[in-house]
Formats: sequence, structure tokens, C-alpha cells
Amino acid sequence: MTIVEFLNARLDEDERASRAVPAGTRGRDRALAEVAAKRMIVAGYAEAHSASMRTLEPTPSPPAEGGGDPWSELLAWRRAVKYLATVYRNHPQYDRSWEE
Repeated sequence: MTIVEFLNARLDEDERASRAVPAGTRGRDRALAEVAAKRMIVAGYAEAHSASMRTLEPTPSPPAEGGGDPWSELLAWRRAVKYLATVYRNHPQYDRSWEE
């Protein structure tokens, strides 16, 4: 199981649990908003990973173009996703290698 698959499965569980709470209950909307924000982070990482895998020898774009080294960008996304996964470190499918 990849870290993206793991996180998407946990976010599915979190979303189901949040939706089970009656509408109007304090914190329900915030919990659903958190799930949505975390999904965007996971999707951003997946996109960065896919883009970097297509680039064997990355060439930085000039800063004026807003680009940069795709490997550095991927590393930043990877760190963010690893931090998200640590919330679920007690889950049986959590992979300790994600902490490295």
C-alpha cells in the first residue's frame, strides 16, 4: 500500500465519521473542511510525484517563470504527506518507513 492509498483510505474513514454526526453539530463542518484540505495536499503530492517521475534529469526553470527544481518540489510535498500520515501511526496499515 502506498502512502497515498493509505491516506486516502483514512480520509475516507474520517469523512464517513464526520458525516455520521448530525448536521449543525459543532465541529462537523470544520472536520469535513479538514478532510477536504488534506485531500488537496495528498492530490498535490500525487501530481508532483507523477510529474517528477516523467523528468529523468530535472532542469530548474528560471525563477521569473515561477518554476523550480521538480525534485525539490516533490520533496516538500512528500514531507507534508508524511506529516499527515503520522496522525494515523497507530493504524495497523501504517508503514514506519514513512517516518524516514
